Amino acid sequence: MMMKRQPIKVLLVEDHPLYRMGIRLSLNYSDMNSIVVGEADDVRSAKTFLEEHGDEVELILLDYYLPDGNGVDVIRHARKFSPKAKIVLLSDVSKNPEVVLRTQGLVDGFMGKDVESDALKAKLSTLFGDHCYDEEKQYRIQVKTELSAREIEIIQLCANGMSAQQIADRLGLSRRTVEVHKSHIFEKLDIKTTANLVKYAYDAGLVK
Repeated sequence: MMMKRQPIKVLLVEDHPLYRMGIRLSLNYSDMNSIVVGEADDVRSAKTFLEEHGDEVELILLDYYLPDGNGVDVIRHARKFSPKAKIVLLSDVSKNPEVVLRTQGLVDGFMGKDVESDALKAKLSTLFGDHCYDEEKQYRIQVKTELSAREIEIIQLCANGMSAQQIADRLGLSRRTVEVHKSHIFEKLDIKTTANLVKYAYDAGLVK
């Protein structure tokens, strides 16, 4: 019998309520094995939460621009009171390259505020591995060898009817790279056709 995994405990630091709601919805719709344990809308309230509950936090989703400071202020506090937590900055790095320069080496990744649930899941799976999936889904997708986050992403896109070229364009890869990924996926799952891959994606709960 598989033991139930404890959900990943998330702190949201974002000053816009609608964005916080959007991230919450993305977490819910992605079937992530996670729970939001705290929310903060500025540096001061984030620091207070970390001082009181930092040992509980495993993931901080953090806006860079806050009313009374910026993300670096929160990051420094988090490293003191929640040193094991993963930190993902909510920022469109293509529009805000200075944010990357100021936080390089301080965070575990970046995501746009408009991130979709599948992309959110793929990103966090690279940080937490299979622990980010809920118990039922994790049981179903356990195969004899592990799938990488990129392979899971490609499976999902295949299941959504995208061709190898469309996937390549979507992910910024070459078609050849996508085909190599698919070949590795087929080998790992011991399947031979894209149709069987799509069936696997639905059976495993990777798409709905």
